[in-house]
Amino acid sequence: MTDEKDEHPQAARIRERAYMIWERDGRPDGHALMHWVKAREEVEAEDKQAAADNTPAKGNKAG
Repeated sequence: MTDEKDEHPQAARIRERAYMIWERDGRPDGHALMHWVKAREEVEAEDKQAAADNTPAKGNKAG
């Protein structure tokens, strides 16, 4: 079991996004992997855009 403080910061963002997607989709059972993959894609796209814009992504703490 991974302690949250040892978790990669992006993993926490992905987990939160996957939960939001799950809720938006009506909380269906059996789609956790689909929600996780979609969340990961969205977070990675945000990070890529932020890097291109040279600005911190949402949820990232600069410094």
